[in-house]
Amino acid sequence: MLKGAIIGVGKIAQEGHLPAFLDPEIACSAEIVAAVDNNAETVRLARAKFPGIMYYSSVDEMFSREDVDFIDISSPPGTHASLIEEGIRRGVHILCEKPFVLSPFDAERLYPVLTEDPKVFMPVHQYKYSPIWRTFRSEVPEDSLKKSLLQFNVFRTEADKGIAPLGARWRTNPLISGGGILSDTGVHYLYLALWMFGEARKVTSKIFSISHTDYSVEDTALVLLEFDKGIAQISLTWGADRRANSACLVNDSMSLVYNGTELIKHSQQGSLKIPVPDASDKKNYVALYVSLISDFLGQITSGIKDNCHLDEAYKSIRLLHSCYRAAELNQTIAV
Repeated sequence: MLKGAIIGVGKIAQEGHLPAFLDPEIACSAEIVAAVDNNAETVRLARAKFPGIMYYSSVDEMFSREDVDFIDISSPPGTHASLIEEGIRRGVHILCEKPFVLSPFDAERLYPVLTEDPKVFMPVHQYKYSPIWRTFRSEVPEDSLKKSLLQFNVFRTEADKGIAPLGARWRTNPLISGGGILSDTGVHYLYLALWMFGEARKVTSKIFSISHTDYSVEDTALVLLEFDKGIAQISLTWGADRRANSACLVNDSMSLVYNGTELIKHSQQGSLKIPVPDASDKKNYVALYVSLISDFLGQITSGIKDNCHLDEAYKSIRLLHSCYRAAELNQTIAV
């Protein structure tokens, strides 16, 4: 049985990571035995839901008392680089929430070290495990001469408040979050675009504050990515009247349209409704983490390390930085 420690027990840990570790598929081979968080109220809430875990206020204290095989970094992005370094020093496998790190400097510095390290590193890019996005990817033509247009639309009313008592503050603090909605939510769609289309060649990006002018970061972002296989357009806002998601993939032989609840494929053969899980169902939300963690544990137990996940994390940070750089320069730039 593999033993792990989760670092940070805020909302994403309590609603995604920790429930996934209790799923029978995961619980038969791994367990979270320790948790680290220095906020007493957050720990109180976590302890009430997950009482079978030892809680510590510092990483050093946890490592001095626990013998763990892996750490699950679920703390805010500004802590990731130092915690990854600590995991490397301690010789443990590392699961890490997105974004991988805040700066391209940290990405360039840690990428070769993690590549050579014998331990497994995996970013929490759980959207790749969604049947919706796997269907999208399966419909992208292999032939780069056949171009596709991919569009993502992500609407939210505000930055996620997390759980008491921190609220939304860290997500709108650029020193902790690295940026606004582009960094917080947009990175999901950057790695999805890379996963579906391959290497990005050029990026055009704009960032705005259209509603939450009190935020220190952007609440809206528009991104255009150019690939050999086509174009990806990503529209994100925290300034909507409601939460909504939609997407489409279009080329000259078919189109896939996702409206947030239904996925429909249109082609010369007609229209086909493709069954997809209800994204609002918490079981389906946790299932993405279960699938990802299962892959992570599989690499550990098999002893076969696959750096493709690390490569994707590294490229997503470089692309995220390019998006912000393009917005700053107000021009299209090469990635």
